[in-house]
Amino acid sequence: MGESAIAIVGGGCSGLLVAVQLLRGGCRAPITIIDPAAKLGRGLAYGTPFDSHLLNVPAGKMSALPDNPGHFLEWLRARRRPHADGAIFAPRKTYGEYLEETLRDELTASGNRHFKHVRAEALSIRIQPNGALVILDRGEPINAEKVVLALGNPAAGPPSVSSARTEGRQYRSPWIGDALRRPYQGERILLVGTGLTAVDSVLALQGQQPECNIWMLSRRGILPQVHNPRLVPAAPPQLSASGNALAIFRELRAAVAAFREMDLCWRNVVDALRPVSNQMWADLPLADKQRFLRHLKTYWETHRHRMAPEIHRRLDLYREQGRLHVLAGRLREANLRNGAGRARISLRGGGERLLEIDRMIDCTGIHENYGDKPRPFIASLIADRLATPNDLGIGFRTDRHGGLVDAEMRPSRVLFTLGPPRRGELFETTAVPEIRVQAAELARHLLG
Repeated sequence: MGESAIAIVGGGCSGLLVAVQLLRGGCRAPITIIDPAAKLGRGLAYGTPFDSHLLNVPAGKMSALPDNPGHFLEWLRARRRPHADGAIFAPRKTYGEYLEETLRDELTASGNRHFKHVRAEALSIRIQPNGALVILDRGEPINAEKVVLALGNPAAGPPSVSSARTEGRQYRSPWIGDALRRPYQGERILLVGTGLTAVDSVLALQGQQPECNIWMLSRRGILPQVHNPRLVPAAPPQLSASGNALAIFRELRAAVAAFREMDLCWRNVVDALRPVSNQMWADLPLADKQRFLRHLKTYWETHRHRMAPEIHRRLDLYREQGRLHVLAGRLREANLRNGAGRARISLRGGGERLLEIDRMIDCTGIHENYGDKPRPFIASLIADRLATPNDLGIGFRTDRHGGLVDAEMRPSRVLFTLGPPRRGELFETTAVPEIRVQAAELARHLLG
C-alpha cells in the first residue's frame, strides 16, 4: 500500500498548482498526484496538440503564482518569445509546458524527494481513522492523511440529440477519440454549439488540409466576443442592487451605457466584476441563480469568456471563404447511417432546414449534473455519502476551504476540492486566475 501525506486526485492545472503551492509552503512530506496521463499540468485545456488553440487570457494575466504576476510572461520571454508583451495570447500547449516546468522547478528548489506521480485512475475513497484510502484502477491503493480532488471538467457532456442515428460519425465531444481527425476534401461537418469549444474545433479542423465545410449551430447563433488586450483595468462599477439578479443586470446595462459615454469599453465593466462576482453570486437566492443559468448564462459567457483577436480574424476569413457558416436554431434530428448524413434543424427565425452532413461533433460544453449520472468517481463519492451535490447540482457542496460536505452536512477534514467541482457554490472558479488563488489558499490550509 502506498503512503502519502497528501494525495491529489487529478494532474491537470488544478492538481499541479496545489502541488506547487504545497512545495512553496515548505511541505517536505510525501505528495502523490494520481492521474493516468503521462504528463502533468495538461488536462483537457492544455493537452491540445494544435498550435492554433490559444489561451483565452493574455499572457500577462496567466501567471501560475498569484504572488508573482509576471511569472508566465518572464518564462515565455526566456523560453519562446524574447520580445513577448503581456497582451499576446500564447498557445495553450505552450502553457502546459510552462506548468510542468514550474512544478519541476519547485521540486528542485524545495528538495522534496517524496513526490510521486502515480499513473492510475481513482475509483473510490474510503475514510480511515488516520485519513483516507484512495482505491485505484490498477496498483496498490494510496493511504493519505488529506486528499485533494482536482477533478477539472469531463471530456464530454450528455448527448445533445437523443434521436440521432449514427455509424461512428457523431462525437459527444471534440476531445474524445478522432473527432478532430484530418477532414477529407469538402467534408461537411456540423458542430453543435458556437462557444469556445466549437471555436477550438473550427480552428483544429480548418487548420488541417484539405479544406472542409463547417456549420456551427446553437439556439441563438452567438459567437464569443473578442478580447481587447490593451484595455486599462477599471474599478468595479458601484452597484446598489444586491440579492436580485434582474436588478443587478439592469444596473450593469446602465454601467455599460455610462462607460460608452466616457469612450470606455463594456469589457471594462465585465472584467471589473471579477473580484466581486463570487460575493454577488453568494448573495443571490437559489431561484435567481437558477434563472441565471436558464436565461442569462449564454449571454454572460459570450462576453465574459472571450476569444483572442487573431482567432476572430481567422473565423472571419473562413466565413468570407464560404468554409464556415453560423446558424441559430435547434437540432431536431440527425441521421448519419446511410451514405450522406442529414440533420433537421428548426431555425430560430422560423422554418426548418435540412442540412447534408458527413460528421457531427457536440461542442456544447460541460453540463455535468452531480445529482444525475456524473462521472463514476464523483458518483461513488456521493453514493458513499462522502459528498453531496450543491443546490444547483453542478458541483459539490463545500465549505469555505473547499472541504467536501457529506450527507450529514458535515464539512470534511480530509477531502477537499477546488476549481470546476466548486461551480455553483462559486461563480468564478474555472479559470487560472481563480484556480491559482484557490490552490494557494488550500495549500496554506492543508499545511495548517
